[in-house]
Amino acid sequence: DDIDVVVLDYGLSLAQRYYLEHHGVRLHPGRRDGHVTVIRYRETRDLLDSSPYEQICLCDSGDLIFQDDISGVFQHCPDRFRAVCEDAKPVFSFFIKDDFFLPEDRQRITDSFLKNRMINGGFIIAPRAQMRELCDTCLRMILDKSHFGPDQLVVNYLLHQQGFEELERRYNFVVATSAEPVRIENGLILDQERQRIAVVHNAGNFRFLRPIDNFGYGPGHNVLKKEIYTALRGFYASRSGLATAQETVQRSRRELTALI
Repeated sequence: DDIDVVVLDYGLSLAQRYYLEHHGVRLHPGRRDGHVTVIRYRETRDLLDSSPYEQICLCDSGDLIFQDDISGVFQHCPDRFRAVCEDAKPVFSFFIKDDFFLPEDRQRITDSFLKNRMINGGFIIAPRAQMRELCDTCLRMILDKSHFGPDQLVVNYLLHQQGFEELERRYNFVVATSAEPVRIENGLILDQERQRIAVVHNAGNFRFLRPIDNFGYGPGHNVLKKEIYTALRGFYASRSGLATAQETVQRSRRELTALI
């Protein structure tokens, strides 16, 4: 009764709009002049300026499903950002370059990326003022808004700078990077205790790299692509060791510079 579902519309068909509006979903028009993972912060900011929402969950769509009630997280630590940290670091360091960030911002982002755990930006909850600050920061810091990826770095930089409440993995279970193996039974994605995972994130910029096929609801859905899944788990396990080594080198370099 007290939660609105809002879809940012970057090109829905007339039939899709009609269906959503007749099933209790509010639509907010967007201008698709960049990659939606970045420009959605502009539309979210505009939405907040025109609506009196107190708590906001900004989340992905298409590669994310809800299997259980999430309303409790809106009351949990309501004065802070809330998000889930991934068990492995996805490859986002590629975006730390001049095309996307000014030199001074790039250095701050690099330092944050190397020393902190990776927060997944696909499911972020925050009070109104902090969510608006996140929107402003993403729009200000990201120079090239036409590509997937750089927003994840800004989310991590700001949340680690300001502090956040880490949510349980079940509120944004990223299949590809989770250390906990995924279990699928009769179309339901379960944890190791056979409990429904509240928010399942079939993340991957490219469809063929998403580990679950026919992602959705009901029997016949959610088929694990075993070869892709195994390859991704192996890749991220090796990346985790590389990231730790990279952080150690960076820290030693900073300590040596301070001594000099």
